[in-house]
Amino acid sequence: MKKLLLLFTFFGILTMAQNKRFIYEYKFISDSTNVEDVKTEMMFLDTSKDGSKYYSYTVFNSDSLMKIDLEKQLAATGSINIRSDMQKGNVRYSVTKTYPDYKVNLHRRLSMDAYNISDDRKINWKILSDKEKIGEWNAQKAEADFAGRHWIAWFSTEIPIQDGPYKFQGLPGLIVKIEDKTGSHRLELKGIKNIKGDLNINVFEAKEIAINSKQFQKVIKEYENDPTKGIKQMQMGGATIVMTGKDGNSSKVAKEQEERLKNQIKKDNNKIELDIVN
Repeated sequence: MKKLLLLFTFFGILTMAQNKRFIYEYKFISDSTNVEDVKTEMMFLDTSKDGSKYYSYTVFNSDSLMKIDLEKQLAATGSINIRSDMQKGNVRYSVTKTYPDYKVNLHRRLSMDAYNISDDRKINWKILSDKEKIGEWNAQKAEADFAGRHWIAWFSTEIPIQDGPYKFQGLPGLIVKIEDKTGSHRLELKGIKNIKGDLNINVFEAKEIAINSKQFQKVIKEYENDPTKGIKQMQMGGATIVMTGKDGNSSKVAKEQEERLKNQIKKDNNKIELDIVN
């Protein structure tokens, strides 16, 4: 019986060692002054033997379609027209972790620059005795304070990966559900599938600027003061890139873009992290 148990555990580890995609439903309130506006986005946590990548399916799919459209424009006209309705999705950052050290990096683009922000903070979990069925998985409760919020997590040892959505990790099993105490941010595992190939999700293959969280706070403050800097008119590979609205009019798009971004920044006041700018 003991040999059978060891054999089962061995094959279980082999199965989980395959590249897996964990699909989470992310519900969040981005504007604390409008708690009725609960946004929903489907998030992927792709894992391999080397690490994981967490990102929005909506954004990835939108960017993939946008890249195809822009490549066609460039081939046909030699220029690129970026319409304001091309980009979809709210969660425009991604998070990577390396195994087995679980180094965490946030990847985020501001204006025309892409950043790779390292984060070496540890999450000190308190594992509780509470157990519950979360979807198909038997789970156990854990709590921790992280980035200005108190988090309640449920992890399952039935999925032997010490990882989870966003920057969360370090429990003896995959996090299948996690929610902050205020109910502003909630993630729940909805499905698992095998995937093939590498985990590269950088559609536009942008070269990233490596900085730490403290340095990024300065960068984002500058961006919030002037969110349209560098995108009013740009050069890429000899092609002129012009921002236009749905009507194709570029004369007033810079002002509209600035107003839209500043309004967006103002409403994005309930971030997943409160004690640092992310």
